Amino acid sequence: MRQSLVFNLSKLKYPVLFDVPVLSQLVGLRGIFARASHIWPPTLPIQAHFLSFDPPIFCGQPSPKPFGAAHYFATRFPDEPFIFLYPITMSLERPIYALSFAAQYRRFRKAHPRARLIVMANTKGEEQLLRGLGVVVHLAPQNMFVDESMCYPIPGRERRYDAIYNATLAPMKRHELARLLPSCAYVTKLFDHWPSRLKREQRNEFVRALPRGHAIINDINEDGFAPMDHVQVNEAMASAHVGLCLSKLEGAMYASIEYLLAGLPVVSTRSKGGRDVFFHPETTLIVDDNPRAVQEGVAAMKARALPPEYVRATTLRLMTAERERFNIFIDQLRGHQIARPDDRWSFSYYPKLRKVASLSNFEDQFTSSRRAAAIHKPNAT
Repeated sequence: MRQSLVFNLSKLKYPVLFDVPVLSQLVGLRGIFARASHIWPPTLPIQAHFLSFDPPIFCGQPSPKPFGAAHYFATRFPDEPFIFLYPITMSLERPIYALSFAAQYRRFRKAHPRARLIVMANTKGEEQLLRGLGVVVHLAPQNMFVDESMCYPIPGRERRYDAIYNATLAPMKRHELARLLPSCAYVTKLFDHWPSRLKREQRNEFVRALPRGHAIINDINEDGFAPMDHVQVNEAMASAHVGLCLSKLEGAMYASIEYLLAGLPVVSTRSKGGRDVFFHPETTLIVDDNPRAVQEGVAAMKARALPPEYVRATTLRLMTAERERFNIFIDQLRGHQIARPDDRWSFSYYPKLRKVASLSNFEDQFTSSRRAAAIHKPNAT
């Protein structure tokens, strides 16, 4: 009885473990009560990127909640015309979560009236829902920010597996839908914030249930799975015929675009979150939410024998069009155009707009830019 109670409480703390839709929705109410931290250690690691310093356009990931380092910079520099871009990492096409988010958005705007906070939606449905709740939002599918030079076809590699599934090991990813495949490779990880006991339970359960012909590509360590860098992941993708996307709801799912850029066609279940933005009927197949449909879908896509370079080129055409729309948006925010650092972007680019550095490092970037601007500013007459 006590063990069952502990597990249920852990579900309240880790909502991705939920398989009961009503309860998982109610967990979204927690977002209303989140408060920005008052303690910001200079060494705090954050994931963010300055797209511009004049004006300051800062794209920061949502950790620490609710709006990441946007709270810090808006408080630290209240007179600066900061524009904060906020990417959605988990679908907000859920009423309770969207309402909680909108409440937090209004709280931020009241606390920081000079700052602009623009939410980057992954889907049109998300954009419409948030706009109806009074949130300033721009459609900017996150998968366009994946660097195609990091995911590419590797000619001549033996494709040993029917499919590969690159996904965090969590119930929401529905790994069990792949169980009927004759062979499947897995690149996986566990959530860092989970306690060691929960990590080991999830890992051991997955390993025990692994069907014959299925293999985990990661090395297994004490707490879970050893991380793999993008080179290793790209090599793993080259060993499979098809990439899998099996969750019902999440964010944009970077793995979905990485498969396609690596030349793998995709089999996906229907989903919310935006991973299908760059899907094309020739390179992707949407199947029902059951193992037999996934098995048949993989066999069908494998039989198409699409050239990897064709899959990649088709995807890049879709990405290029969306990128250009985003470039125009940034030019409009900046108020002028600049010489493009490369032919893809109208701003300084970093993969996924997620550079990992300390809070003090990002603040130093900003203050240095302000000092440089003051030096070059013409004297008033």
